Amino acid sequence: MAKRPFFFHHTLGFRRNPFGALEADEWIAVAILPDTISKLFSTHFTHLQLLGSMGAGKTTSLRKLADQFANAGGPANQRVAYEYLAQGERVMKTDTAVLDILLLDEAQRLNRRSRRRLLASAAQFNGGGLRLILSSHKDLTPYFVRRGLPLVTIDLDETLTLAHYERLLARRLAYFALPGAAHTTLSPDAISWLYETFYPNMRDAEYFLYEVWQRETAVREVTAVHLQELFTENR
Repeated sequence: MAKRPFFFHHTLGFRRNPFGALEADEWIAVAILPDTISKLFSTHFTHLQLLGSMGAGKTTSLRKLADQFANAGGPANQRVAYEYLAQGERVMKTDTAVLDILLLDEAQRLNRRSRRRLLASAAQFNGGGLRLILSSHKDLTPYFVRRGLPLVTIDLDETLTLAHYERLLARRLAYFALPGAAHTTLSPDAISWLYETFYPNMRDAEYFLYEVWQRETAVREVTAVHLQELFTENR
């Protein structure tokens, strides 16, 4: 069956395909932090490292945290910046001298000199300096230990439970649903199938669901059987 253009998605009860590419504000709006991070956010910690497989939500979590820190309010008026190190980039562009908090995505890509400079500006337990929140595919704990810097590490693969999957998908569908309109949903067994098939790569699950929604023609509950049929068809 041929794909349909976005403007037909009102027939499914959505203003557009809910699993399409996200604008920056949409990305933050649909993001849900794992409970482990949410609880940590309300306590005192100095530096945080997020580990995880590709698609497990490292970038999403950093963007959500950056928004929360920037909008936390209070007398501190924290100066916050987010930077993503693309493939091949080894040096940051952000001026850390004017920041209180830096959220650095793909921190393992920093070269040795840049990493040393960054850690040299990092805060101690009770001292001033920069607060670091990093995502990485490599555990950076040894570099913090050498400088005596406290570091909390969270492995996002371990936080990506079926219940969290359900919350993420429900938020995505609700955000793009037309107000007051019936809309296409995912059955519980469909969500379980997605989790078992794509864990821990939530990104690949969303790519697949984009294709599913492109082929839908009317409001209904999409089941695991429907997903398995399309998955087998496209393999």
